[in-house]
Amino acid sequence: MSHARASRSSRAPRGLRAWRASAAAACATLALAGCQADLRRSVAAIDEAYAGGRYEGAASIASDAARRYQDDRIDRVLWWLEAGRTEQAAGRIPESMAWYDRAYEEVRPYLDAKAEATVTEALVTTAVNQAMRTYRATPPERVMLCALQGANAFCAGDLARARVEFNRAADFQQDAAARFAKEINAAQDQANAAWRKEGWSAGISGEALGKVRAAQERPQAPAIGVGSFANPFASYLRAAFLLATSVDPGDRQNARADLRGVQEMVPGLAPAAEDIALVDAGGGLPAVTWVFFLTGLAPDYREFRLDIPIPVGNVNYVSGAFPVLRKRGDFVDGVSGEGGVRGVPIADLDVIVEAEFDARLPLIVTQEIISSAGKAAATWASSQAAYQQSGTAGVLVQIMGIAYQAASTAADLRCWSTMPKQVHLLRVPTPADGRLALVRPDGAPLASVGVDAGAPNVVLVTLPSARAQHAAVMRYRGSPAHGPPAPHATQGANP
Repeated sequence: MSHARASRSSRAPRGLRAWRASAAAACATLALAGCQADLRRSVAAIDEAYAGGRYEGAASIASDAARRYQDDRIDRVLWWLEAGRTEQAAGRIPESMAWYDRAYEEVRPYLDAKAEATVTEALVTTAVNQAMRTYRATPPERVMLCALQGANAFCAGDLARARVEFNRAADFQQDAAARFAKEINAAQDQANAAWRKEGWSAGISGEALGKVRAAQERPQAPAIGVGSFANPFASYLRAAFLLATSVDPGDRQNARADLRGVQEMVPGLAPAAEDIALVDAGGGLPAVTWVFFLTGLAPDYREFRLDIPIPVGNVNYVSGAFPVLRKRGDFVDGVSGEGGVRGVPIADLDVIVEAEFDARLPLIVTQEIISSAGKAAATWASSQAAYQQSGTAGVLVQIMGIAYQAASTAADLRCWSTMPKQVHLLRVPTPADGRLALVRPDGAPLASVGVDAGAPNVVLVTLPSARAQHAAVMRYRGSPAHGPPAPHATQGANP
């Protein structure tokens, strides 16, 4: 009898330990799910305020979140990007530059030295979900980060700093394609090895990938190349900076090279041809005004759930959650100036973001299936072991395991959601009266911008949605008679 009591006593702690371990894992994962839900709510609130043209309100939400989560290594780069962009639209350039600086310092090591992922991180994301990986910004986001920081410095009159930032954007563009493709391929090889170890059919992942692509209504992604990450806006903005601030022959030739690159990305672009002719003609600073119109919001993601035919225990399917790219259609498709001169589109961020995401999608699908199957198998094994010790403990372990799987099955939907959807360029002779009226395609006023007559001017106009009543405007006024420009960063229809 004493032996029976000892056996029951030894069994109970083991069953209890299994239940406690499962409960702890489930509770930790539920807490993680709560953090992810909070992030999504906060981003949605930022987007709502920003798209509605309430730039200061969006900046307050984003900056509060950036300060609150500044020690959160997983998500803080995302918060810094959102805070930098919304503060920029609100006209608070020093604050925007500070947030952008933080983001750059975090992603700078990945330019040419540091690997994008670590083994430890891969283990964590497989055990939980891919939203547990550290957010480092995508290659298109890094290019845009440096371009917009360059715009901050440019419009604030810090020309040396602007030059540095525009060069950084060019560096990220040049580095992205080769390193990105190489690291994606290496990660895919590792995932394929794990897949083969399980003995699963290769057709399973291919079928799942096809269904995810069908959910976002896009065909097979093209091969990644240099052009996949090239952002004509970043290149043209640097060219305009050089043309507006320098008569140095070297700078002029660098501007010409940027413009030729833009022509390769956007064939037949009339403003680029006009600016190349300007460089070739020589002379001093041109009386030209370049207006860059940043319209709409870049794509974000929604979650797509799918049952995968992989048997685990007595279940024939596991459930996976995948991100699906979603383009946002609320935007103003163009800008016009004096005399009805129409701007032309020079950068489509939808296409750039889509190319990068579609290149990663096969890896995302493979890793998610491995993760989902691994969690299901672990739950099954734990519950069976607990059943052998105690039926009650087995039931509890199974319940907690199911809760763990449900809470941890979530797609990684993080992205820099306040990036523009498109960038248009309006290039006009600088108005002699110092006022440039900008209108929407339907003729409604967009902004009236003060410029320096007889001088080069560069204007950035942000309108994140068609329903936004006012544009956010930044400008560089380069009157040669007054030396370096004073800072200009204004909001509203009549800056």
